[in-house]
Amino acid sequence: MVDYEAIAGAIRAIIAKDHINLAETLAERIAQAVLADSRVRRVVVRVEKLHALPGAESAGVEIERHN
Repeated sequence: MVDYEAIAGAIRAIIAKDHINLAETLAERIAQAVLADSRVRRVVVRVEKLHALPGAESAGVEIERHN
């Protein structure tokens, strides 16, 4: 069974470590952290930044990675 609290902690650690300029970079780092657990075969990560563009609710990226 995947430990979702551990995943949440890993995401918090990634965010707290340093400023990440690109949503794509953040999504990749999260995917790598999740896939570090050998039980995880596939991860889909969606990252959105609210009010990133004038006139838009948000801008973001969605990636899918496999082990």
